[in-house]
Amino acid sequence: MAGGVAIVGAGGFVGARLVEMATLAGRTDVVPIVRSFRSVGRNAHLGVRHRIADASRPDSLENALAGCDVVVNLTTGRPADILPITRSVHAAAAMAGARTVVHMSSATVHWQVDTPGLPDDAPPRLDHWMRYARQKGLAENFLRERMRDARPAIVVLRPSLVWGPGSPWVMGPARDLQSGSAYLIGDGAGVCNLMYVDNLVRSILAVAAHPAPVSGFFHLGDDEHVTWREYYGALAAGLGVDAATIHAVTMDRYRVGRRDALDSLRSSSAYTWLKERIPQETRTLIKLRLARARRQEGESSHGRPAVTREMWELQTTRYPLPIDVFRATYGHHNETSFRRGIDASLAWLRFIGLHEPHRSALSMAAVSN
Repeated sequence: MAGGVAIVGAGGFVGARLVEMATLAGRTDVVPIVRSFRSVGRNAHLGVRHRIADASRPDSLENALAGCDVVVNLTTGRPADILPITRSVHAAAAMAGARTVVHMSSATVHWQVDTPGLPDDAPPRLDHWMRYARQKGLAENFLRERMRDARPAIVVLRPSLVWGPGSPWVMGPARDLQSGSAYLIGDGAGVCNLMYVDNLVRSILAVAAHPAPVSGFFHLGDDEHVTWREYYGALAAGLGVDAATIHAVTMDRYRVGRRDALDSLRSSSAYTWLKERIPQETRTLIKLRLARARRQEGESSHGRPAVTREMWELQTTRYPLPIDVFRATYGHHNETSFRRGIDASLAWLRFIGLHEPHRSALSMAAVSN
């Protein structure tokens, strides 16, 4: 590879793991790019020099991309920022002369996988109830229109639920299992579409190393197809939680409630604007009162778990995400099995103290902050 691999959003969950794996493997061509020095903390122990740039400004980002042939967009943040940053990263990459842009989208743009053999280039569902998914879809459509250009090549990756140490898809279920609020819909028989973070990192690096990358959309997922019952069961066993305590939820039609209205409000631009202007102390007080209200709501529901719309749709997914197209184009890179992923995730949960009841509340608060 002639030039470097720029990781825009290197301070996030996937970005930090990519930098870590590449550095520990002896690679020196990975260039981490973050917005501020406080985002360097996750990988400060590696001694890798980070570049500082604002991904929302092409002029700022272009300078940081100097000498990089490949630009990987792993930025995270508010839904409202997804499309503008996608435009900015593409523009900066083109101005810097990069040959490839790897864009991280999400399988959530499809809503549920309710048909077998879902085409990799299927258009996103722009009528999705989740604002995050709609914005990811708009970003995809922007890039789709530019795939006709000769340079840079554009590879859009759509991973399923990215899990592993540090992932909210490990932390959330583990927290719910320990608190007794975990639930399975329809006996947990739905397909749990997972993508272990290390498998995702290897796949990204494979695209970056390809001498003639193929522009397009590619689904990504683990090889093993597990059910939600198997996933929760594996975590419960490692945490010492009796699987019999997991609530069983019947597969009736989902009914939108107050929680959905609150989630919709939190994802709005107005909420973000207001949040940025409220003092930290006031925000903490509001969070405490909302948590108290949720506990009271849970107590009044006679032990029924608080089912969210997102988990409802995920747990009622009928088919696995097809990954054959990526494998045929860029090879097979799922080296970490489900069992090894569970073991690593449980080791991380033990490290942060979640397996110890007297420390779990403190650990959860620390991780959420």
